[in-house]
Amino acid sequence: MTDAPYLQPGRIGRLTLKNRLVRAATSESMATTGGEATDPHVKLYGDLAAGGAGLIITGHIFVEPRGQYTPKQMGLHDDAFVPGLTRIVDAVHASGGKIFAELSHAGSQSVMPDVVPVAPSVIPNAIFAREPKEMTPADIDAVVAAFGAAARRAMAAGFDGIHIHSGNGYLVSEFNSPHANRRTDAWGGDAERRSRFIVSVYQVIRAAVGPAVPVTARIGIADTVDHGLSVDESVARVAQLEALGLDAVEVSLGVMSSYLQNVRPYVGVTRSRALADGLVHRLLSDTVPEAYYRPYAQAVKQAKVKIPVILVGGIRTTATMADVIASGDADFLAMARPFIREPDLPNRLMAGKRGLVDCVSCNICLGHEGKDGLRCWRKNAADLAYHVYCRFWRDRGHG
Repeated sequence: MTDAPYLQPGRIGRLTLKNRLVRAATSESMATTGGEATDPHVKLYGDLAAGGAGLIITGHIFVEPRGQYTPKQMGLHDDAFVPGLTRIVDAVHASGGKIFAELSHAGSQSVMPDVVPVAPSVIPNAIFAREPKEMTPADIDAVVAAFGAAARRAMAAGFDGIHIHSGNGYLVSEFNSPHANRRTDAWGGDAERRSRFIVSVYQVIRAAVGPAVPVTARIGIADTVDHGLSVDESVARVAQLEALGLDAVEVSLGVMSSYLQNVRPYVGVTRSRALADGLVHRLLSDTVPEAYYRPYAQAVKQAKVKIPVILVGGIRTTATMADVIASGDADFLAMARPFIREPDLPNRLMAGKRGLVDCVSCNICLGHEGKDGLRCWRKNAADLAYHVYCRFWRDRGHG
């Protein structure tokens, strides 16, 4: 055993996890065109479980066809998807891991060419500039029901819990946001009515999975757009969900004007690290601070919310990992890009690795979302060469 607090066991609901390290949800871009899981998914998640993560959260899974974000994203809007997801769960459990299904709806952020995006109000998406269709009350009821049906299917596949995606500009976070939700009916107009959608989604999921299964949520605590969501409103929303039985909260951004505000590049890369990794363009740049959502976690904790807080966003050194847990600012640490580079990061930490993780947050992986399977493109020369080909030739329509 080790004295590192991030390697100690922890609990989410009734589930005991072997350490405090969470593989955060990350788009895999490995599904079939219909949204079914594939062999690469099974390997990806099996490797993460063998690598020692205390908890694995899947990439976001769309709950109805209108909620698909990109091509090659997994779906769970039909019973036909259950067998493929069962294979993922079985691979994780075979290595002693635990895995939650992250359920999501893209809302106005869908980039699928055949999908007319839907949203609480007709507000052009701040990132993709697509104008959505305003949802009718019947549309809203149908999407809420789709979350419940997807949760039921996730239980049939054997998942250990459900993670609701209510951050980063997707549909649930749009309902939370006064910028994106301009409704004046029962689904918007003030903080209480803006909460109705996420509360309804939580309640149908809880009804589908029962009281014993952990249900957690990524919640955007603040927006980066004009007239957006405030921290105080979000913290009150977290407390409301806690009272209803939510088992943990992962803090993040809500509606954004750029996805790079959430997936910030070159986190923790000092000049010496830039030199060692050949990042010449970063030699004169300031270091991007770690743990950039820590103030949101602190705000939730200061409000006396008792459920575990999961901190995501730019955690890159073991010193920061230890300090966040030891300070009580968060109970679990979620990382996405570091697990792409090092699927066995927890095992390496258990074996004594200290200091920086290997990931330099170059975001090359993000540029292949929806097109190529998830990987770290800097690990070998062949992948890096293919990335260059994609960027300067294929993705410009030449092949």
